Amino acid sequence: MREKKDKRKQNKEPLISYKGIDLTIVFVSLFLSVFCLVFVYSASAFELNDKVTLLKIIHVTSSERLLFMTLFYIFAGIIMMLVVASFNFRRLEDFIPNIYRYVIKNPTIYYLVSCSFFIYIEVMKHVGGNSGGDGAEAVNVGLGTIRKANGAYRWINVIPNSRISYQPSEVVKLLLIIAFAIMLYNAGMMLQKLRGIALYLTIAGIPSMLVLLCSSDLSSSIVIFAVLFIMMIVAGHDYRKTGLTILVIGLLGFLVMLALIIPNKGKPESEIHPYQAKRILAWIYPDDYPATSDQTTQAMYAIGSGGLFGEGIGNSMQKIKKLPEAQNDMIFALICEELGLFGGLLVLSLYFVMLLRMFMIACETNDMFDRMVVVGVMAHIGLQVLINVCVVTRIFPNTGLPLPLISAGGSSILFMYIELGFVLNAGKRIERR
Repeated sequence: MREKKDKRKQNKEPLISYKGIDLTIVFVSLFLSVFCLVFVYSASAFELNDKVTLLKIIHVTSSERLLFMTLFYIFAGIIMMLVVASFNFRRLEDFIPNIYRYVIKNPTIYYLVSCSFFIYIEVMKHVGGNSGGDGAEAVNVGLGTIRKANGAYRWINVIPNSRISYQPSEVVKLLLIIAFAIMLYNAGMMLQKLRGIALYLTIAGIPSMLVLLCSSDLSSSIVIFAVLFIMMIVAGHDYRKTGLTILVIGLLGFLVMLALIIPNKGKPESEIHPYQAKRILAWIYPDDYPATSDQTTQAMYAIGSGGLFGEGIGNSMQKIKKLPEAQNDMIFALICEELGLFGGLLVLSLYFVMLLRMFMIACETNDMFDRMVVVGVMAHIGLQVLINVCVVTRIFPNTGLPLPLISAGGSSILFMYIELGFVLNAGKRIERR
């Protein structure tokens, strides 16, 4: 009887509506994007750039091209966020019931698509030439379909041998959050049992391992597994078994770290493999591995020289050929140098407000699927902020994760905005008291 009542209520809802959208999340995301534009341009504007052609029409410098492309992805992301937030996906059952039931609500499809990205990368790695790309400079391999840099395969070219590419790991984070939310919605009492926990840990672990093994992206692999694990914890409510699981996972992680450190300790930097071992050793013994630890060392110098209120926007000295990836992974260090401790705390405060609003939505919604999606997005943003800031301040080893909505990177910006759209969509359906 209640299901019929809910169905009648759902049928009365409009297909598209902006009513009830959480404006706090919208405005905070816009403020973060302002930081993105300002500091992405600040990080690259000092360079003597060659002229490049944008859209075969406008001649700009490469730093201006980066700024315009970032602005384009922000604009596209905002549009996608508002579209996703306003659309009532449940109404699709009225128009395309079979597709809605067997495709849109089917977690297996999202899951298999996620895994297929990295299986595709693994296959294409062995097709054609695979030389180069072991340094920071990216090269096209696999008949020009994928890009390789620093020995990692993190981009798929939309058109072979083109500069238009995307990071499949960013797409997969969104797809797996949706897939896992549907699975947990249907889990019932399974999460109260050890075999159920083991099953869902395996489900979370398979795509995480594919990301690591096929694209050599340890940071994304950790984030994906951690996000899905947090969703499972929230859905399960059995904190004793969850605590035991965390203990086992932590012990395994510690053993893996030892397995990377012990065989490589004392070797020259050039002979340490894989690169994850080099980064862990550089984190523990920065003076013994200066080349690998240089990025975080320069980030620490940048933060220290910023003081309380910073050197002023555009006045950073560390970004001038000293701080690698200042517009990407290390952009928080640049913010702290140019705006000081005040600027860094302001950015962290914006993230805190955003996460707090998401937490409130997750607590207030009565829909299990909506709650799991919001928890997944909240975990994704929170983990990436935590890891990025801890890497910049040398609390964690260097991992190469972007700062959400601030670091340059079209895929990260676009799909983060889409994730926010799903959060806004969930918050819109909360019955206001």
